[in-house]
Amino acid sequence: MRGHSCDICGGSGRRWTQRQERELLRCSGCGFAWVPQGVLNTAGGVSIYEDEEEALFEEHADYYYDASARDAAAAKMAWVTRFSPRGGRLLDVGANAGLFVAEAKHRFDAAGIEPSAAAVRMAKESGQSSVQVGSIYDAVDEFNGRFDAITMFDVIEHLEDPRRALDRCRQFLVPDGRLFLTTPDSGSFIARMMGANWHYLNLDQHVSVFSAGNLSRLLADTGFTTISQRTFGRRYRFSYIERHLGSLGQHSALLRLAHIASLPLRLFPDRRVAINLHDVVGLVAERRPVDRHVT
Repeated sequence: MRGHSCDICGGSGRRWTQRQERELLRCSGCGFAWVPQGVLNTAGGVSIYEDEEEALFEEHADYYYDASARDAAAAKMAWVTRFSPRGGRLLDVGANAGLFVAEAKHRFDAAGIEPSAAAVRMAKESGQSSVQVGSIYDAVDEFNGRFDAITMFDVIEHLEDPRRALDRCRQFLVPDGRLFLTTPDSGSFIARMMGANWHYLNLDQHVSVFSAGNLSRLLADTGFTTISQRTFGRRYRFSYIERHLGSLGQHSALLRLAHIASLPLRLFPDRRVAINLHDVVGLVAERRPVDRHVT
């Protein structure tokens, strides 16, 4: 279990919100927030991402495997190629079923690691043999200094030890290699306006909640220089929007009203809409040529 001190600045964590036995603490200094209990475990004692069953991914198939997910992968690939030359080696961390790796293979020597054996099994069934079971925490000698680019899309918020993960990314990159991250931004206007009702406060899964500012600070601490910042949106299937608001409404009267308003979307479950609330930040960070020891 994580402590009550901030992993970024060492400040004290104060309760931001609580849902049943799980709480979200926020640093009074830098604003970083974390769930001390870490990622939710299954009844079998493993994290929900390490479970052998495919239930988590099947339940959210209209998010993970919808055509809009492929569109999102293509948009991120266009972003990556603005900063990393074609033909280099790329590692996708938290590759899920390999949609981004499949897109990246058109331009890079691309591979992916994913902690969920179920997701990797689905990747291989779809022909993505270069996605392997693995964690960014793992020390893999053959990865040291190998990659020109590492991508972590909507991953770092799920990590209980983001500092260790970024140290490992730096170890795996070539000198001047680039790291690409996307994550919900708690410093965005919509996040500050909604407070504890913000739709990205998922205490079962989002156990490290950053702003663009404190994430850049952590990147600097781990040997990176942030060189570009932007926001990301994506298209969503109506069925996903309605179901997701229903889940969020269990903890928020405001979002419960939003779910009621969304019920007509059930009439058109396969339609999609593009949404960008500017509360998902994308950062490009360059590995600084400074020697660091990773344990």
